[in-house]
Amino acid sequence: MMLREHVLQGLLDLHSGATYLEIGVHSGVTFHPLKAARKVAVDPNFRFDVPEPAVTHEVEYHRVSSDVFFGQIVEPGRKFDVIYLDGLHTSQQTLRDLLNAIVHLGPDGVIVIDDVVPTSYAASLPGEEDFLLARASIPIEAPHDAWMGDVFKLVYFVEAFMQGFTYGVVAENHGQMILWHERRPQVQHPTRTLSWIGQMDLINLHQEPAVLRRQPYADILQAY
Repeated sequence: MMLREHVLQGLLDLHSGATYLEIGVHSGVTFHPLKAARKVAVDPNFRFDVPEPAVTHEVEYHRVSSDVFFGQIVEPGRKFDVIYLDGLHTSQQTLRDLLNAIVHLGPDGVIVIDDVVPTSYAASLPGEEDFLLARASIPIEAPHDAWMGDVFKLVYFVEAFMQGFTYGVVAENHGQMILWHERRPQVQHPTRTLSWIGQMDLINLHQEPAVLRRQPYADILQAY
């Protein structure tokens, strides 16, 4: 199993003086070990004591929602080399985070979206309360699964509607989507609609696994 921080550090190491933005820091397990020239953490409820001062030249902590950060705090022209999206695990919020993040992505930057391959039916539910109920009520569901929500829909959105980005999904872990500025010659499903993506569920993902472009991390790094 490849840890989240190993995926991210490998991408950061490709940039000299790398700048890093993480949306959805939670307890900081991923954020704190990473090495970058400048790191920015955004979370409305950090699960650790934020150091004082909260903003230095090397590290920034912003205790706000991603919407507030993108709309009111980050400078309009500021760019990041690596942006990690691991906030609220719904397709709607993560799509909003993705579109906002693109504005702040450096020309050679990369965006990583967490949890795009749910480990179970319960994990794929868009609501956390529904996830907890399903995990407790369905005997075949893994009792220790974490909520991933319906973030997997973003892979299908990017494939169908964001032809200016190339992407891959890491094969060695729970599923991290990595995307960067690079035009794809063609869209695999040009007739796909927003409504279809919005209504898809876990079975649709397994019916069309090729869209995920799941591959070894080393191959994604080489392509990037």
